[in-house]
Amino acid sequence: MARARNFAGGYSLVEALAALTIFGMAILAAAAFLDAQMSAARRLEARADLVRAAEIVLESVRGGVLPLETAEVDFGDEFQPLSAITVATRVEVDKVNELPGLYQVRVEAKAVVRSREMVVSISTEVWRP
Repeated sequence: MARARNFAGGYSLVEALAALTIFGMAILAAAAFLDAQMSAARRLEARADLVRAAEIVLESVRGGVLPLETAEVDFGDEFQPLSAITVATRVEVDKVNELPGLYQVRVEAKAVVRSREMVVSISTEVWRP
């Protein structure tokens, strides 16, 4: 007569290793997803800072605080980006020939974000009689 095996509760070593492997793979997938999310959040925050910097320069040109000429603009301590980036801005001014006193103004803000250059450009027209 064959002896009956005793299967008293619990998991075998193979089952425990399989469960740990699956759990480890799930943790690695979650970590990769979180890293991608954090990277995207940093890029969006940097882009928002660049848009804000370009808008500040453009409004300063419109308001007459900055001269209506092509130049590099240095904010100094006036502009504090929310992200840890250094913003470089440039204003380009072209006269529109159809109407005297009408100028095409283009503001470009640049920064390096995670080893990639990010550029935001805003164009408008400014009237100065």
